[in-house]
Amino acid sequence: MAEPLLLRDEDFTWSPAELRFLTDLIGVATTFRLIEMHHGTRIRLPHTVNQGTRIARDIGLVPARKLARRWGGDNLKVPLARYWRVRVYREQRLSYSEIARRVGITEGTVHRYLQQAEMTAKTQQLDFFQAG
Repeated sequence: MAEPLLLRDEDFTWSPAELRFLTDLIGVATTFRLIEMHHGTRIRLPHTVNQGTRIARDIGLVPARKLARRWGGDNLKVPLARYWRVRVYREQRLSYSEIARRVGITEGTVHRYLQQAEMTAKTQQLDFFQAG
């Protein structure tokens, strides 16, 4: 697995509304890190968290405690958030092939997602020419 990106909340230009239940609780950057590390899986959240707890090692003690206070004893289903991850990785200037490997999709799907987000060179060129 690729090393997670080290991002801050201000590095994000957009986050999906369907993830607001997480981003409002632990922040956008921490939500992204959680998804990067555990996408598509269920995490058992303990009732109490300390520095040695896996979730605390993965996302930090303070956000892990917030998750435990909210859902301790339950499983948290971590979304795949492929579209969001593709956008964030591209904003961080990762190549299509690196994005495809990190997200587990084809380069063609990366391109299609970025076209939908108007983040491909072609859509950006069209915007440039239309502005003139």
